[in-house]
Amino acid sequence: MRLFIAVRFSEEMLRSLVSAINDLRSEAVSGNFTRAENLHLTLAFIGESNRVKELTEVISQATEGHAPFEISLKGFGNFGNLYWAGLKKCSALDSLVYSIKNGLAEKGFEVDARPFKPHVTLARELVSDKKPTVSVAETDMTVNCVSLMKSERVNGKLVYSELFSKSF
Repeated sequence: MRLFIAVRFSEEMLRSLVSAINDLRSEAVSGNFTRAENLHLTLAFIGESNRVKELTEVISQATEGHAPFEISLKGFGNFGNLYWAGLKKCSALDSLVYSIKNGLAEKGFEVDARPFKPHVTLARELVSDKKPTVSVAETDMTVNCVSLMKSERVNGKLVYSELFSKSF
């Protein structure tokens, strides 16, 4: 199974992100746009693994003692032809990711050494006649849950399914 650990978004946050995707789509010639039901904030990418029990333990331990906190959308950018919405700097989010990465390392999972740069993928393989200028509405939400997600192709579509969630 292809797995990742993520924060799922509130309805209000989803509306803001879908609006940004629609604006981006209107400025693009073509692209692979993220479907609303797949929007999320990746905290850690696991890759191919069947070690679900160990991953649920990592999530449970990492969220222990964490209080709910606010995240806020802010900004828009790209890494090559991948376009994203950014988030405001949040020390509570950074602390949660640090706890998750430490837990993964302790269990022998490979951990991405790059610094955490929170972003939400809006589109991949975007082709546009000019550099897109999309405004992402600054929207807040409370993070009080972390999910273990499975990624798979179903009838040619990328589908994300929640395998486990832990509220805090």
